[in-house]
This record gives sequence, C-alpha cells and structure tokens, in this order.
Amino acid sequence: MRILAVDDDPLILELLPVVFRQADFPQISVASSGAAALELLNDPDEHFDCLLLDIEMPEMTGIILCERIRQLSKYRSTPILMLTSVTDHARVERAFAAGANDYISKPFDVKEIATRVRVAERMVASVSNVARFEGTDAILAAGRGQHNFAVDMPVELASIPQLILPFSLGNYLSQLARSKIDACQVFAVHVEAIEDLYTQSNSREFVSALSKISQAIIRVADYPHMLMAYSGNGVFLCITQGVTVPDWPGIEEDIYELLHDGTALFDDGTAMNLDVSVGNPITPFASRTQRVKKTFERAIDRAMMRGKAKRAQRRVE
Repeated sequence: MRILAVDDDPLILELLPVVFRQADFPQISVASSGAAALELLNDPDEHFDCLLLDIEMPEMTGIILCERIRQLSKYRSTPILMLTSVTDHARVERAFAAGANDYISKPFDVKEIATRVRVAERMVASVSNVARFEGTDAILAAGRGQHNFAVDMPVELASIPQLILPFSLGNYLSQLARSKIDACQVFAVHVEAIEDLYTQSNSREFVSALSKISQAIIRVADYPHMLMAYSGNGVFLCITQGVTVPDWPGIEEDIYELLHDGTALFDDGTAMNLDVSVGNPITPFASRTQRVKKTFERAIDRAMMRGKAKRAQRRVE
C-alpha cells in the first residue's frame, strides 16, 4: 500500500516514515502543504492507495484539501484519514462531510496507526459495493425497476456532503472519545415500502427520492451537526452531536411534511407519497469494540418497530 502523508509540521513529517515502517507500511511519501500534495496527486506517474491529511494547516486546511482531492477522479474513492490534535468535533465532522473516511488523533502510536490503516485497506473492498451518484440529472433512466444497483446496496450522493459512506460513519462512531458519547445521539430512518419504490421507479426517480429524504432529514435533524449514511434497504443511519436532543416523534412528522411539499414526484408528475419511520434516538454503546455494530443494530430495530406500530395503528383505524 502506497501512502501519502500531508502535514506542515517538519517533526511530524520526519516521524511518520519511521512510525509507518515500524507498522510494516514502508511505502510512504510526504508533502508539507496542500499545494505540494495536489502536485503529487496530479502527477500521472504517481499513484497512492491511502492519504493522511493534517486537519489544521496554513493556507490550505486539510478539510479544503480533502474536498479538492475528491474532485480528482483517480482519488474519488481512495481512503482519506485525517490527522488531528483538535478537540473541536465540529471540525472533524466537516472533514467527514468533505470526504474523509477516518481520523487519527495526535499524539499517535504505532499500534493505532497500523489499526486505522488496516481499516482503510478493508474500506477499499467495501466501496466496490456502493452505488455513487454525482447528481440525479445525469442518471440514465431505464425502465421502471431496471437498475444497475440492488435495493440493498448503500448509496452515496455527492451532492449531499452530510451523507457519507456507511463504513466512514462507523469509523466516526468508533473513534468518538468517551467524553463525547453522552452528547451523541444515534437514530435510524426507514423508508416505508422501499421495495415498491425500487420496482415502481426508474433509477433517476429512485435516487431522487433518496435525495429528497436525505435533505428532509438534514433540515429537520441537524442538531447542530449531523452525519448520516444510507446503508441500503431503505435505512438511513444518523448521528447528531450537541446538547439538544432531536425531538421524537416530532422529527418524523416534520420530515413527513417536507416529503409532501409537492416536490417529490415521479417523472410523469405523479406524487411519490414517500413515508418514513424514525426510531427513537439512542446513546451509543460505550465500549469501542462493540459500539458500532450494537448501536446501529439497536437504532435500526427501533425504526423498524416504529414502522410496525404505525401499520398496526392504521389497521385499527
């Protein structure tokens, strides 16, 4: 694995090759600025499999550099890890929204570096099972139900920064410090009748529906910062940070209102009639080893239970 590390601190640039050699990753290049990094990345004779960016650099921050790297087709899916010594989690969230997949806190040790880079290696395989779209206008619309992606596939929409890869969302959650757990809320949103939507829409309509739902969730539930991922089968996983807990079930009602403002339409002008079930927000599990799997499973279960309860209530009515 060829690695490029970008940091404005000369001591860090001297230290990283030593640390990576100890972690059995000897192929590492370094750059001291965003401009120098972009020059290397644009060189047709160079190719890197993993990128490490310092989040705080003069002239061009790691977040801005990350955004520019994601505009390069060759590095659109390359793992990007942020190096950070900051405690401002809002900045880390902006880095994820810019396209980062993970982060390493300074000061770092060999074991931590090796762990996160090996996680990045696994991400390369997982990204191949993600449907990625730049925007809905450019999507070729075949017949209804004829898609080049399965209903259970994760979807990434480049036009919605807060919607990141499920793998990246899991990394973000797993890396949260214990001191941040109590201020974190995780909840799932499930799109009702997702199979029907998948079979009754063309690809542009289906992706447009996911985009509408994503935007509605962001407008309602950004308290004050949120990251989310679409994991397939109609499930959005959402993480909010801050002292204000999203109101439930009011959050579901507000999302429903936005989805029925007259703009969620099939190509022929008929309404999509989108409906979602929002699970009650939960606090993540404290244990880092169990946190991601157990927290996400519990959040999804709550959204599914909410949907089941709504359907039962409608039958009674």
